[in-house]
Parts: sequence; structure tokens; C-alpha cells
Amino acid sequence: MMRRFLAAASLALTLAGPAMAQTPAVDNPQPEAAPAGVHVDGFRSAKWGMTEAEVKAAILNDFEISADGLTGEVNPTEKTTVLAIVVTDLIPGAGTARVSYILGYTTRKLIEVNIVWGSSVDPQAKPDIVTAAATQLRNLFLTSGYDPGTIATDTRGGDGWLVIFAGQDADKHSTVLRLLQGRMASQNQQQPAAVLFLSYVMDSRNPDVFKPKSGP
Repeated sequence: MMRRFLAAASLALTLAGPAMAQTPAVDNPQPEAAPAGVHVDGFRSAKWGMTEAEVKAAILNDFEISADGLTGEVNPTEKTTVLAIVVTDLIPGAGTARVSYILGYTTRKLIEVNIVWGSSVDPQAKPDIVTAAATQLRNLFLTSGYDPGTIATDTRGGDGWLVIFAGQDADKHSTVLRLLQGRMASQNQQQPAAVLFLSYVMDSRNPDVFKPKSGP
């Protein structure tokens, strides 16, 4: 799911490359920190290993949405189940966010949570606010107790995405924050645009997704 979205967003934007600026703090979604360091165990009430029913209950507990506001689909490539919601105030001022909960192909239990802000979700999102949110999240994660040997910041990927932060906790659960900046067509004009992608992953080394055993 994450790889498919990143590829689609890359096609939608023509890359520019302004550096991120320091901005006032905003409220941020984050894993809860344990005394000895961060522990990435899911997102809010939704924890790794929860069943679909348990994840749905956690979503309804965490957000003021109706059951009708929760959509589900199967990823045609990875054959995982994706439960998605739209949240308007996850980060105040950053615009609408889409939160996707990924259930594994074989276990049908929670293995990943992806959160997306910006032009691909909300055409009215302001790129400078989206970029400010990226900066503040990076600064937050850098002080949250991730394993220092796993941390990477501000590295440019070959696909045009800027990895704002990547790190793992002591149990190898991953947090990855990516930013794509550029321009997007709007009413026959090219407007500044930005997409911010935050991913919490239970096991990035061996994800529970469909893997073909052999070629045809």
C-alpha cells in the first residue's frame, strides 16, 4: 500500500526542491513513548496484531466518525486489507489527512498504519503548512528515543521523495516520514503542492504481503 501510494503521488507532482524552514510547533500524531525509549506499537488505540474487528473498534474509539466513514478495500498487488478514514484535524492547520490501517495478507491482523496529508488528499492544503508539519514531526521523532543506529534524516530517494526521518525502536518497529514537494495542475495552472507521508510499520524486513512463489 505504501509503495503504491508513493509511486502515484510522485507521478502527480513535478518536483521542485525548496528546503524546509523552521516554523512554530503544531500538535502531532505520535506513538506513545516508553520511559526507556519510544515504543512503536501501532497508532493510538490500534495496536499491532489486532484483528479487523478490533481495529475498527479502535478507530471508532479514537475518532469522532460514524461507521459509514470507514472504508475497506483489498490491495490488488499485496493482497492486504486496507481500512481507511479521513480526519480533518489530525494536525491543526495541515489540512485533511487520510489514515490507512493495513491488515496482513496471511494473518489478517494489523501490520502497518499510513497517514497522508497534502495535495493528494486535500487540494486546498497549503504546501508551507504541510512542510512545517514535516519539520515539526522530524524534530519530535529525533527526541523520542529511537535507536540512534537506525536513524536517518533529510535524505533524497531516487523516486524524488525526501526522507525527513526514518528510525526504529528497540523491537525493530519502523517509523518513516517522507515529503514530496513540487507543483500540481489546478484550473489550467501549475500550483505549489506538497504531500507528507507518515508510516508506522510492524516489520519492514519481512512484511506480511502476498509474494508470488514463482513466475508463470
